[in-house]
Amino acid sequence: MRYTTVVTSLAAVLSFGRSAIAVDLTRFGYANILQRASQLKDAYDYVIVGAGTAGLTLADRLTADGTHTVLVIEYCYPISDETLAASDGRWFVDPGISYNITSPPQPFMNSRSQAVIIGCCVGGSSAINGMVFLRGTKSEYDGWAELGGPNSTWNWEGVLPYFKKATHFNPPTEEMTQNFNVTWNPEVWASNGESRLEASFPDYGIPANDAFYKAAANMPNMPIPIDGASGKSGLFWHPTSMDNKKYWRSYSRTAHYDGIVRDNYDVITMHKVKQVLFDGTTATGVKFSVRGLNQTLTVKTRKEVIISAGTIHTPQILQNSGIGPKALLEEADIPVVVDLPGVGQNFQDHYWLTTGYNWTVGTGPPGFNKTQTGNLSTIAGPNLGALIGLPTYSNNSESIASRYESQDPAAYLPESTHPTVIAGYAAFQKLHAKLLRDVNSNWLWLPLIGSPGGIVMSKHILSSGTIKINTTHPDSEPIVDYRALSNPIDLDIMVENILYMRKFMQSSEFAAWKPVETAPGIEVVGEELREWIRSVMWSSNFHPIGTASKRPVELGGVVDEELRVHGTSGLRVVDASVMPSLPGATTQQSVYMIAEKAVDFIKAAQ
Repeated sequence: MRYTTVVTSLAAVLSFGRSAIAVDLTRFGYANILQRASQLKDAYDYVIVGAGTAGLTLADRLTADGTHTVLVIEYCYPISDETLAASDGRWFVDPGISYNITSPPQPFMNSRSQAVIIGCCVGGSSAINGMVFLRGTKSEYDGWAELGGPNSTWNWEGVLPYFKKATHFNPPTEEMTQNFNVTWNPEVWASNGESRLEASFPDYGIPANDAFYKAAANMPNMPIPIDGASGKSGLFWHPTSMDNKKYWRSYSRTAHYDGIVRDNYDVITMHKVKQVLFDGTTATGVKFSVRGLNQTLTVKTRKEVIISAGTIHTPQILQNSGIGPKALLEEADIPVVVDLPGVGQNFQDHYWLTTGYNWTVGTGPPGFNKTQTGNLSTIAGPNLGALIGLPTYSNNSESIASRYESQDPAAYLPESTHPTVIAGYAAFQKLHAKLLRDVNSNWLWLPLIGSPGGIVMSKHILSSGTIKINTTHPDSEPIVDYRALSNPIDLDIMVENILYMRKFMQSSEFAAWKPVETAPGIEVVGEELREWIRSVMWSSNFHPIGTASKRPVELGGVVDEELRVHGTSGLRVVDASVMPSLPGATTQQSVYMIAEKAVDFIKAAQ
């Protein structure tokens, strides 16, 4: 058998704002890149669908001891060096590294559609995200266990070891700790070299960082944990997924693909998995095709098929494979393998919007304000934020929680929702009524970036969306319906978020900069404010989860506690789609954790 090992030299431009830093990057090898299907082995121990955040992590870990063969099948391109750039926004319009999907019009967002932005390249969404490296709180992961049942190992104590295993932590510089209140807890991080995924802090700060920190610290009831990664809400500094020596993005490709050359680790790109193959209900392989062509190919597995295609495409693959809601499959003339109503349900993403402020005085050093060059042009952001519970920032938290828990669980779900999915939402509702009252559950994230705009993010969402195959064209992109703001409590919470932002911006710490609210305007209140939210809010912060939820089947679940698809054998899902609820954080670190934990489940079954 012949393989092709790709070795590339390149120069990347890492940019922030209008400036750029040229960095010479050299590649030392990759996993075996198969150029043609004829190069495939007859069978593999594991076939992984998707070379993204979770898929590459799994492939690396499962091939490390050389005893098992792994094939990763990826729809997108083998190498996309643009992904090494930082958060400069190019991926929003670059079809080479992201999918082109648009949601249906959202009725509660003034019928606006939403761009569905997910990574399409080796590395997946970890290659195009904002590099913010956060964990949720203890209460939130304990909630995952609560939704899973009495024997669940997905509580805080059960996930923390895998958070640590997934990451190599680089502490902040002495200057940052002394001048900008950066603290951390080494007990919740690992720096022993087990992972090549880097979590790092910037090595600079600007005066606005200090002012924003002091303003937030002086807000009533603001908790200030030593390290938010210890499962606590509050005001804290957090790392970036960045190599602190080379100042480039650290992601699943650099951690689990670059520099790895193993005969048992194959990757084939530019191929689309159409469906999982079964013998009865046992997965035996996958059917796939060359991207853009109709000719189909198959590959067999000796042990398991693992779907890591992400929250948007994992349910599509399951549904096209005959696993999903029976009525939907029959409408598409797809033979039913397992009637699993929860596939494609429980779809959620974080909401966000930006309020506008006119700062009459610049917030950065004079040189940066004038030229936007110097140390501030590195790829790392300031990494400071307040992630806080609703009782911390709203006097209406109890009223909101009471109104939410009194709802009929089916009231704001689609009319055709299956009883098991409704039962699952009832369990979700009970949990989130508790989290609404919990000061250690992150309902609001204020990224304190030291800029005039006021970014406001809702970190828990009570509306529930769906992802379904297009029944007339099942092979086309799925129908991604956020159903944003369909539960009216979400709008109530966003109003509270904006009101808190206004209080924050009135801090005496900002007096010298004289901020003036320009959007929506301080005079916009009541129903006018709610209408403004509906007109500008994004229903996606690019953190989609939940469409193959880890729950019991009687609660609309798709996978069990070890991420095996209910009603099947030899088939798992390992990606963000298994999250039963949103963490009050960005999702990339949780996806790495899920993959690391899944590896132990998979190895235990060998």
